[in-house]
Amino acid sequence: MKIAITCGWRSVKEQFYILILLFIYRLFWGYFLYRFVRSAVVPVLLRYPDADAGGSMLGRLLYYIEGQHALSADPDVRRWLLLLLILSLLRLLVSPFIRAGLLHELHQERKGERGLFFFPGMKRYGLPVFVFSLAEWLLAALPLYWLLPGMYSRLLSGILDTRLLLNLVPYLLAWLLYLYAIRLILLYLQFSYTGGTGLFTALPALLRVLPKAVAVSFVLGTGSFLMLLFSAICGLFFPGLPALVLRQLSPLPTTLFKMWGIASQYHLWRSKTFP
Repeated sequence: MKIAITCGWRSVKEQFYILILLFIYRLFWGYFLYRFVRSAVVPVLLRYPDADAGGSMLGRLLYYIEGQHALSADPDVRRWLLLLLILSLLRLLVSPFIRAGLLHELHQERKGERGLFFFPGMKRYGLPVFVFSLAEWLLAALPLYWLLPGMYSRLLSGILDTRLLLNLVPYLLAWLLYLYAIRLILLYLQFSYTGGTGLFTALPALLRVLPKAVAVSFVLGTGSFLMLLFSAICGLFFPGLPALVLRQLSPLPTTLFKMWGIASQYHLWRSKTFP
């Protein structure tokens, strides 16, 4: 595991320009979310009849009913939601092409090549990786057909008593564990496809390194979570401009850990495919 993480870090340093590009990309996305929250979400939240401000349970119930009505009748709400949906779909479509460029860069590094292979990789493997991503989205949504009915009833109960929302935790944990397994399997399939070794070599390689792969995900995932937690704590205790600057810079370490995780998993796959 340590060797994979070390090799992954070296790969990230070799691809530092990709990190900067992705940071700028996520910076613009973060700025849009900031503007969206400030313009559309904050005015709505300020009207929430909080109990500490003298609001009653009936007032909160009427607030939720008004919100449901606004989703179907208020043109401003529908315009904001449509804009958010379009940009979210655009980001989903772009993400597979970014991963394709990163994987192509890793394969070229393995071959000893040096150069800017990110954009050629997007062009060469963008569509195949998009198909893998489409399969991931479909498989991720499949359990929701059975989970959502039970979650929806508990969510409605939690409107009046927020403590009941804790009943949703087992559902969410089960779905997140399933989602992690799907993503890990498909990631190794993408390694094999873009590496030209065939899809049938991916699962045997994953099974041989499964404990190390899970450990790498845990270590680097914990690092990314701690960075997000640090950003949230600073935003809580140092509101204003410092929190805004820190929030805008937070995509840099999270993108770093994500690239580091993919590169480390790649080196685990490589150790069994090209020993």
